[in-house]
Amino acid sequence: MSGGGESSAHSQDLARVRVSYDAVADRYVEEIHDELRNKPLDRALLTAFADQVQAEHGAGARVCDMGCGPGHVGAFLAGHGCTVTGLDLSPVMVARARSLHPEMTFEVGSMTALDAPAGCWDGIVAFYSIIHLTTDADVRAALAEFHRTLSARGLLLLAVHLGEDRDATVHSDEMLGVSVDMDFRFFDADLLAAAIAAAGFSIEARLVRAPYEGAEVQTTRAYLLARRSPDDRLGVGETAASVET
Repeated sequence: MSGGGESSAHSQDLARVRVSYDAVADRYVEEIHDELRNKPLDRALLTAFADQVQAEHGAGARVCDMGCGPGHVGAFLAGHGCTVTGLDLSPVMVARARSLHPEMTFEVGSMTALDAPAGCWDGIVAFYSIIHLTTDADVRAALAEFHRTLSARGLLLLAVHLGEDRDATVHSDEMLGVSVDMDFRFFDADLLAAAIAAAGFSIEARLVRAPYEGAEVQTTRAYLLARRSPDDRLGVGETAASVET
């Protein structure tokens, strides 16, 4: 069941992102699917996440790889014992992920309106997948859905690009040599942390690193680990009065 609807403008943005990633999917698999082998800190953080979520929620803890692309991040977590569902906006990207990782589950969907029940996951990883949420409203919608679909004290691990200008957005009409039409957001770490906290999470760790030369786009990266509030009585945006009625 979905946590909410989407505006017309947001739907148009989603359509542009979906079509763009459908078009670039094959080149993306070629360039990105094996990227973790060149990113030791990313591997370490994902390993720690897998260890922690299973220590707290049991072996095989349920994790969503949000904006999964070709499924490499989810496959890494599955290799460390998690039960992983990958979700992506692009049907072509999901098809590639299913082909590359037939042992895993992948679904098409939007992180701002998830077709998933409340509390269905113990952990959510969103590695560079909220970067196309170019408005604060879209970010709030996604974080509200993450909160809704996480179990009590579930963990959220986000990775984003940081920008020199606070929350700068840029347009791209080319990606990996393929024509695309989509916007990218370069986040301000403090503003993102504040939005995560406002959505009902507590920040447990923040880390910033320089880019790996020759292994990725040369942008500064930020990682934020957050925990869902253990209070299941109230959802984000609800009040005691609304629950009682």
